[in-house]
Amino acid sequence: MTTLRVFLFCSLICSAWAQTPSAPAARKPNWDEPFPGVVHNDTKIGGFVGEYRWLSNFYPARVEWEGRVYGSSEAAYQSGKYPPAERDVFTTLDPDPAKKLSRTKPYDTAAWELRKERTMKEVLWAKFSQNPELAKKLAATGDRVLEETNWWGDRIWGVHEGQGKNLLGLQLMEIRARLAKEAAARPAK
Repeated sequence: MTTLRVFLFCSLICSAWAQTPSAPAARKPNWDEPFPGVVHNDTKIGGFVGEYRWLSNFYPARVEWEGRVYGSSEAAYQSGKYPPAERDVFTTLDPDPAKKLSRTKPYDTAAWELRKERTMKEVLWAKFSQNPELAKKLAATGDRVLEETNWWGDRIWGVHEGQGKNLLGLQLMEIRARLAKEAAARPAK
């Protein structure tokens, strides 16, 4: 009799548990919507969403880098983790699948650590120097601080909850300065 009671009790609990609605999954922000921490004002562009989405490496833009054409700076950057002979697959991938592939496909992490910042700088230069409309938008940011404020916890390339190195933002500001310097050096038409 005791075994039957335990069985019935477990059946009742399991049945109730199966009928209980699960908590809603955390919703990832839409790239067109600001999220907590985003600041777009006269001194700072913090958060590459909405009208500043084009600053993100996930923004679709033709990027030719080291002899290959990619659909985004993210795909080009992720391909840089691998020898040239292994990069072609990244030319066919959108940003998110490119990032996911680089997290499953092995690469020399020590060598990558030594070249990742240089690779990002080269890829960003390609993105903005090859896309005049994006270069014009970058120039239009003036002297505002560019900060890759994010919700996903990146404190190397961006800033999360007020903390981070913001390497992406710093490199974008360097590219902006380089573009301005080159434009000033061109002879007037």
